[in-house]
Parts: sequence; C-alpha cells; structure tokens
Amino acid sequence: MKKIMFFLLLVLISLSLFVGCLAPATTTVTRIEDEPADKPPPADNPPPADNPPPTETQPPMEDWAIIDHKTKDFGGDVPDWVTSTPMDLESQPAFQGLYVFIIDSTGKDLQGLQLWARGFTAPSEVARMVSTRVEDKFVGAAAGDMDMLETYMEEVVISVSEAQFPGLRTADNFWVKKQNRNNTSQIEYRYLFLVTVPVSSINLAVERSFNQVVDQNPPKSEDEQTAINRVQDAFEGGL
Repeated sequence: MKKIMFFLLLVLISLSLFVGCLAPATTTVTRIEDEPADKPPPADNPPPADNPPPTETQPPMEDWAIIDHKTKDFGGDVPDWVTSTPMDLESQPAFQGLYVFIIDSTGKDLQGLQLWARGFTAPSEVARMVSTRVEDKFVGAAAGDMDMLETYMEEVVISVSEAQFPGLRTADNFWVKKQNRNNTSQIEYRYLFLVTVPVSSINLAVERSFNQVVDQNPPKSEDEQTAINRVQDAFEGGL
C-alpha cells in the first residue's frame, strides 16, 4: 500500500512540473518614450527671449514750408504775425498795451477749416484762453497753499470765463498750406485768427472777479488770508 501511495505522489509531482513547463513565460517590458524634438528646457534655464520688435525712431522736429496761402493767387505775402508768437508780437510797438491771442485750427481739408472759421467767435475763445492763463498763474502763485485756495481758483476761473472784455478786436485772419520738408507727403492747412484785447480790459476783469469771489468767501484763517494776498500780488503784474 505504501508503495502505491508513493507511486501516486511521484505521478502528481511529475504532472505539476510538466504543466509548469507548458505555461508561457511572462516578460515585463519597460517602454522608453521617445523624447519630443521640441522638449522645453528645464525651468531654471529658460529659452532665450525673442528679439524685441524694432522701435520706430522718433522723427526729427517738423520743419514746415508754406507752399500756399490765402493771398498767394493775388500776389500777396504771408503776414509776419502768422509765423510769430503772441509774446513776440506783444513786444512790438504796434501792439503796445494789448494782449495778443493767435487762435488757430489745423486739418487736411481747407473747406473744413473755412467752415470752422465761419463759426469762430472771438469773445468766447479769448475768455477760454484768459481762464486758462488765470488758472496757470493761480497755481503758480499758490505754491503749497493750493488746498486752501482751490475753491477760490475754481470760482475765479468760472467768473473770468463769463466776463466781457471791452476793446476786444479781431485784427486779422489768414490760412496757409504747409508741407513738412522732412516728409513731403505730409501736408496740412492751418487757419489762424489774430485777436487783440487792451491789457487794462483783461486785468480789470480778472481783478473784479477775484475781489467778488473773496468778498463772497471771506478767509477763514490768517494763513488763508496770507495765501490770498500772495495770489493777488501775483496778478498785479497782469497775466
């Protein structure tokens, strides 16, 4: 009996070994991915930045030549005031005692500028420019006291913008067609008005506006009064 049992055990062991040899072998394969051709470099080595686009060189200051003007067809010349500044004109004997304003508009179309010129009103334009001068002078004279004087300035500017200036006169108007010498394709028209106002007329209007505002808003402190006095002194010399 023992021999039979031993024989069966050997048979079972032999069958197990035989089946194990028939099973397919399992192979573990580790796949190595191909690196992409455009793989980015590590973060600590960023790619070099692209070259920045070229910056357009700032053109030189425009140098204009007048190629046509209002009286050219009649053999006339360009008046000197057209190429002058108000400050230059005010220093000339012909404009003694006058504030000079050159009010202009530019554009590509002469007809459009002529339409603007037909609607031009010298009193409102002068009032606007005087208001701007008053505001600029106010700010300069106020120095570090602008917080105290801001309300005064705003009300004076509004009052001046509504003022009338006796003696205001539109002395002349003119248009020119000009061409940039550095860029001959750049052509534009300029329409100008020459306006004069007596110095006394504007100075009195500003003084009247200033006094009226101060009377309606008395200074609240000695420092505020000192600041107001300093501004008033600055306006004594005119605009």
